[in-house]
This record gives sequence, C-alpha cells and structure tokens, in this order.
Amino acid sequence: MPNEILSRTALSKHRGGLTDYVSASRLSLWLRCPLAFKFRYVDGIRTPPSANLFLGKRVHDGLEYYYRHAQAGVRLSGPEVARHIARHWEGAADAEQIVWEKADDSQSLLTKCQALVACYLDRFVDAGEQILGVESAMEATLLDPVTGERLALPMVGIVDLLVETNDGPILVDFKTVGRGGTPVAQQHEIQLGCYSLLFRELMGTLESGLEIRSLVKTKRPRVEVHRFEPRSARHLARLFTVIREYLGAIERGVFNFRPGMACLFCDVRETHCPTWSGHRSPIQKEEDGIWANC
Repeated sequence: MPNEILSRTALSKHRGGLTDYVSASRLSLWLRCPLAFKFRYVDGIRTPPSANLFLGKRVHDGLEYYYRHAQAGVRLSGPEVARHIARHWEGAADAEQIVWEKADDSQSLLTKCQALVACYLDRFVDAGEQILGVESAMEATLLDPVTGERLALPMVGIVDLLVETNDGPILVDFKTVGRGGTPVAQQHEIQLGCYSLLFRELMGTLESGLEIRSLVKTKRPRVEVHRFEPRSARHLARLFTVIREYLGAIERGVFNFRPGMACLFCDVRETHCPTWSGHRSPIQKEEDGIWANC
C-alpha cells in the first residue's frame, strides 16, 4: 500500500473494518479499556458525544477554517471565524444527535467555543507561521524500526497542523482541556509517536519537534503550548511494542474490561459495560483447559 497524504474523503474509503488499519485513536481507546474498544469497533455501538467532546470538535473546525484560508494566503479576522462557527453550530449538533439538558446550554457552549478560538487567534494570528498542511490525512505502511518487518495493517491519522520553522517542520495537535499545566511525558506518547511515524514514512525526513497547543476552558480562556522533542528510536520501539500487543489481542479476540479512573469519562459505563459477563474467546477457553491440566 503506497504512502500518501489523502483528503478526508479518500481516507474514509479505507476505513471501517477492525483489521483495516491502525490509528492513534484506536490504540488509545484499546489501551484505556479493551472492552470499550470492542463496544465501539467490533459491536459498532456509537453514542452521541458529550458536550465537552462536541465543543472540542467545533473548536477544531474553527481552527481548520482559519488555517485553510491562511495557507491560501487569506487572513481571516476573529469575528469572521466566530461567524463561521455559529453558522455551522446547530447543523453539527443535529448531525451528532446532541441533546441539550437546558434550553440555553447550546448558546452557552457556542459562546465558550468562540471565546476559546478567539483567544487562540489573539496569540497566533501575528505569529507569521509558514503553514505546510492543515488537517493532513495520512496513510503509511507500518515498518518496525527495530526489526525492519512490514506489518500487515497500515497506519492512518490526521495531523491538525504542519508548520515549517527555521529548524525544520513541527507537527501540531490542538487539544481543548479543562485544566492546564505541563502534561506527563507519557500522556501523549502514543499519539505523537503515530504522527511522527506517519510523517517520516511519507516525507522521508524527520520532524524538528511536536507541539500540543492546549486551549484551556477556564473562565478566562488561555492557550498553552507544550513542545516535545522529535521521537527517538526508543519512542518508536515502545510504540511498536504496543502495536504488536494490540494486533495480537485483535487476532485472539481478547477484549477484557479495564476498570479504573477512565471509567468516570466512559460513555458506556452505565449501559453496556455492566452487561458484560466476562465471557472468554474459544482460544482463551482452550488455554484454560491447558492450565487446568497443569
């Protein structure tokens, strides 16, 4: 399968089945809870996003709108971006099947979204960044950097922003967060590793760094920029260890639950998770029989 930068439409043609591709979002959900992963990607259970998740998507849409114009040499004002967000707000909410608890929740969240994007633009509108790519949908072959082995599935992903600097290109991801502060190094390791892998396979060069630009949803919004070093051989070796374990679990049909703090934010914790009986796959049952004879 060729390595290429694709449009969202072209990339979507390769999406669907459990064994069609690997992505940072799939790996992250599987790491958080294999059972939640099963509900979504095996059983096809979809739930409307939370208000916070919906807010994050609309923030991304507003920033994409701004940067696509910037890449074409058109500088939009903050109010123009705010009007774009407002124009598409209700349609996006209907498409996502958002149910507002209170009559004014929609308008309140829209105002917060516009404020977050305005805060971001206040900081970066005069930054003079050279934009290489916006919402770049990528697909690349998975080559283990340690063994050189080509894995069966491709990696796909969408990088929010590619920016050229004097030191080389940086890969940027936008986050909408409730609290700021310096993230733990491992917090974004899987996602950043996947982005780095895609970029290097496609471009044949190394990134000079990676950034998480966090739009913090405090009463007075602010933006935090967290810079990460280019991914090292150790980072990628760790990533491929996770990928191999993930592929093994998929092949064996092993999707056990993983209770913990992540359950507080799980959208199936009160609906589908309690019905899980701890059933075991045929392979696991066979292994149980082996152990029973020991």
